[in-house]
Amino acid sequence: MRTAIISDSHLGLVAGGDVLRNPEVRALLLERLAGAERVVLLGDVVELRDLPIGPALAAARPFFEELGAAVGDIEVVLVPGNHDHRFAEPLLDQLSMAGAGPLGLEQSADPSPGPLAQIDEWLGPARLRIAYPGLRLREDVYALHGHYLDAHLRLPRAECLAVATISRLAGPVPDPATPADYERRLRPVYGLGYGIAQVRPAPVVRSQANTSESAWRVLAGQANGGGPGRRAWVAAARAGFPAAIWALNRLLHADFDPDITPAAIFTGSLDAAGEMARRLGLGDGHVIVGHTHRAGPLPSEAEWELPGGGRLHNTGSWVFASIFHHPGEPPSPYWPGTLTWLDDEGPPRREALLRDLGHEEMMELVRQGRRALTS
Repeated sequence: MRTAIISDSHLGLVAGGDVLRNPEVRALLLERLAGAERVVLLGDVVELRDLPIGPALAAARPFFEELGAAVGDIEVVLVPGNHDHRFAEPLLDQLSMAGAGPLGLEQSADPSPGPLAQIDEWLGPARLRIAYPGLRLREDVYALHGHYLDAHLRLPRAECLAVATISRLAGPVPDPATPADYERRLRPVYGLGYGIAQVRPAPVVRSQANTSESAWRVLAGQANGGGPGRRAWVAAARAGFPAAIWALNRLLHADFDPDITPAAIFTGSLDAAGEMARRLGLGDGHVIVGHTHRAGPLPSEAEWELPGGGRLHNTGSWVFASIFHHPGEPPSPYWPGTLTWLDDEGPPRREALLRDLGHEEMMELVRQGRRALTS
């Protein structure tokens, strides 16, 4: 079965980086999807942690309607991630009420009444199915969003700190582990994020996004301009950051790393994904994830080996974030627009659909998306 896989579209992102809200970008993707026999939406399809669910779904509606019209009567599998974990909740509730026992590697269900039934209706002739935490696409290929790797990631971002706090109380993820072990530590974080989004005004979201990006630029060494006062503040923030991380590690019994440069983030993400796959018993085949927004391995890179002898693949994202892209530079591995194909034989293969768009064209898409969502 020829399967097309896309991840991390984050439709409804207030910052405007969700480029699939642009009709021309959607047309490029949907033209390629016309030959697919199955489409897998591998998590973070709709951004449910920025806006209330109504406006978020409204922003995503054109994508689902056009996707169904383009692919016709085939199966569309939605695999929830961390930003749209709400879509997994009905399935998890059904399992609990049925006394089905601990969450395994693959459960699936038809769309339940509510948001999922609405998406199914928008898909028209296509048939929606929900799978969580992932699904086996072939005997030797398993796909999941990849958010469980946050339990092993040493990057001190807010979500990882929250997971470490819960793990401090509930204990670390066991080895080996089941999806239920990860859910026990991650699900409360996702529920809180979703709940806050239902009551948080959009201006607060935009302000927080800008603050987060500015802080990352300072601490990662990408903000060096300004007058003497600002340069002194930046130097003090960088000097104090390792001490702050050391204190957090002591408090949480964690091992966060103060190095948050892109190279360190990439290496740490690979290590965390490998640890996740090993503990879940997935390391002997192909494992396809999204989550980190970093497509790969690139043609110029060696294969990403897993501890059990398998291979890791990341299907990238459809989000443009200016902190990873700079004017005048070639597209980085975080450049949006990656589509992954899986056939009956052979390894997954990636196709970059937006490489011909320049930095300024991407920035204009972001500005258009921001205006459309907040006007």
